[in-house]
Amino acid sequence: MSQLFLVLYDQSGAADLREPLRPQHIAYRKGLGTALVLAGPLLDDAGQGAGSVIIVKADDAAAASALAGDDPYVGAGVLDVRSITPMRVAMMAPEHLG
Repeated sequence: MSQLFLVLYDQSGAADLREPLRPQHIAYRKGLGTALVLAGPLLDDAGQGAGSVIIVKADDAAAASALAGDDPYVGAGVLDVRSITPMRVAMMAPEHLG
């Protein structure tokens, strides 16, 4: 199983969908269990959400794409998957663990 780094960007005109779908989006990501290594928003210069970064464990890029595609934000067009890149978390500062 590989670790894959996904970058997703907000889609224009979908901002009104973000808040109503947020609980389902968060629940979906939490439901990924050990497949989810890391997730968090990308921010613009004003500190507003502009997209998302995810690191997942999956067999390949197609499986990672399927995981991302099942996210309610992606399904509703709030986020769009722009890149999927194999990577490996080699080190993490202890204060960010657990």
